[in-house]
Amino acid sequence: MDNNCINNHENLLSISRAIASHDKRIDRCKKHDATTIVFITLCAVLCGYKTWNEIADYGFYKKSLMEYYLGPLDSVPSHDTISRFFKILKPEYFEAEYREWIERVLRKRKPDTGKPDVIAVDGKEIRIASEPGAPVRILSAFFTDQGISLGQEIIGEKTNEIPAMQELVSKLDIKGCLVTADALNCQKKTCQAIVGSKGDYLLFAKSNQPKLMEAIKDRVDYTLVHPRNNTSRAESEDRKHSRETHRVCIAIGEPLYLGRQREEWTGIKSFGAIISENESGNETRYFISSMEMDAEFFLEAARRHWGIENGLYWRLDVDFDEDSTRKKKNAAKNFSLILKMAIDILSLDKSKKPFSRKRMRMAMDEEYFKSILKIPYTDL
Repeated sequence: MDNNCINNHENLLSISRAIASHDKRIDRCKKHDATTIVFITLCAVLCGYKTWNEIADYGFYKKSLMEYYLGPLDSVPSHDTISRFFKILKPEYFEAEYREWIERVLRKRKPDTGKPDVIAVDGKEIRIASEPGAPVRILSAFFTDQGISLGQEIIGEKTNEIPAMQELVSKLDIKGCLVTADALNCQKKTCQAIVGSKGDYLLFAKSNQPKLMEAIKDRVDYTLVHPRNNTSRAESEDRKHSRETHRVCIAIGEPLYLGRQREEWTGIKSFGAIISENESGNETRYFISSMEMDAEFFLEAARRHWGIENGLYWRLDVDFDEDSTRKKKNAAKNFSLILKMAIDILSLDKSKKPFSRKRMRMAMDEEYFKSILKIPYTDL
């Protein structure tokens, strides 16, 4: 194996080895090394393959390319071997290694913009994959600036996103970042978890928090009629699908106006509303934040929150066809992380080509394949 290859790709092999270290297969059944299984699977997914059979075929026909990274291989794992490994692998072990891997990547590539990085958190159900009697539901954290996934938490069968959200933010490195989430996660314990991890929050309040929403609404309505010095205002316009939307953000920097609610929500420093107007009508969303009032940034952060839909979930469903997977239990959860690793790597390639063309070229052009695998470990 080429020594330069070892140096250039040690980090990618390291994450494969780290995941492989949690291999719980019986020793006498280990014909193939777990690192080989993980690495071949990741490479195959990057090139557009998605079933265990396709991944095994990829390893067979690309054996010489895999040996470029892994060294000599007597054979490549079969689809049954690959499937069995990911069924046995505990998702929480894979998730822990994934978070460490993406943190190493981010430390190399995260620019200093002078503004907090926005981390959007939202849940998704994999439609076909299921536990016995329950769908597979996953809560993901998405770094909107780079377009990559920071980690995920499995939503339990008899619960919802709320405890999963609190668990996820406590595990991630969110120091100095702004966490955004929908109204379901506007919870007092969630605020405590985010602030406790040295992050900030921008959370929207709806009828699930009636007292908080009423206090915000009363003050926003008053401020719209009687503007004061402790307020900030910003506006934006955008056009999507021939529909123009005008947005106004009113941020109020004095939480004392919320009365007793101020004492109940950890770290709150500002609150307000984002008013959207288009031909379909008007919508007002009320929010709270642990940041000092900054209407322009709040407006941008609220818009970027929905990047998780286009930048992650749309790619999972359209580019990687996750919703049609028939993988079950641990295999479905682990494969979701494999897909996110592939999205992360492809997103860091800033060329204008769509993902489908990048993956097709990776499958055909080995030099291009090698260049893409280098990207996460090169400096900006």
